[in-house]
Amino acid sequence: MEKKEVAIEGPLTIGGIKVYVAAEVRIGCTNSKGRLACFGTKKPTYTVIVSDSGKRAFTVQGEEVTMERLTEDVAGIEALLESQCVQ
Repeated sequence: MEKKEVAIEGPLTIGGIKVYVAAEVRIGCTNSKGRLACFGTKKPTYTVIVSDSGKRAFTVQGEEVTMERLTEDVAGIEALLESQCVQ
């Protein structure tokens, strides 16, 4: 059995700029001869920068992506960013 989801961490606030990281999380378990083995990995996929001048998203390779692509790939991030901007 393997389960995959995207986790959103943050914000880390530095000088009025908020930084979020979206990461792919995989958790798996297998059963062999009465033994249970579990494993997990966490791989960052996107970084989101929110400042007074706007929101910008980047892949971990440094490529800038549109907010539309980000919201397609990371479920729930749009609502999270909107709620943070209201505060």
